[in-house]
Amino acid sequence: MSKKDNMKLWKSVETTDPNFTKKVNQRGGFTAIGAQYQLRTATETFGPFGTGWGVKNERIEKWEDSGLAVYTATLWYVSREFKKGIPVVQDKPSEFPIHSSIKYHSNGRVDDDFMKKVATDALTKGLSKLGFNADVFMGMFDDNKYVNKLTNMNGTWKKEVTDATKGLSDEDKKSIHNYIKDGSIHSGNYKKALTRINELKQSYVTNGS
Repeated sequence: MSKKDNMKLWKSVETTDPNFTKKVNQRGGFTAIGAQYQLRTATETFGPFGTGWGVKNERIEKWEDSGLAVYTATLWYVSREFKKGIPVVQDKPSEFPIHSSIKYHSNGRVDDDFMKKVATDALTKGLSKLGFNADVFMGMFDDNKYVNKLTNMNGTWKKEVTDATKGLSDEDKKSIHNYIKDGSIHSGNYKKALTRINELKQSYVTNGS
């Protein structure tokens, strides 16, 4: 497998839409990524949760003396590629372990949301190993110029995708426009959409459309 192939998944999910992030001033300050936005991006990439990707073997161990909850699980996903407009799905899911920990009680007070928080953190870190939101984890969101560039792209990427639909069937063109309208195609994944549009055009040639 070439270096280009190795980075294909990473490159398709590394860019984060600033609209789904927020600055957090705790623990020295960091950029938080919207959990639902991550779920949507993973679903766009692999398919529905539980079918194209998911989490299994979840376990939480509580350390009473320290008040720490340790979460472990296995993240799995099924790679999908389009060749000449035809989806090709790998036979066996890929998987790897994920983990995180959190203080679930302190000074006699229990955090009622600790299970949700620790599971979400583990999933975020796990997806980051595949390249999801890599620009945030690589510290690029600390650069205002980079964030402003992404923000300003919100207008230009729509035009780029719309222009690329020229040559598609009316039905496919309508579908792409609806995906832009409902947010399924956005600044964080529009390059993947462009690739899919080109694959559709190639399928027309292959099928003699």
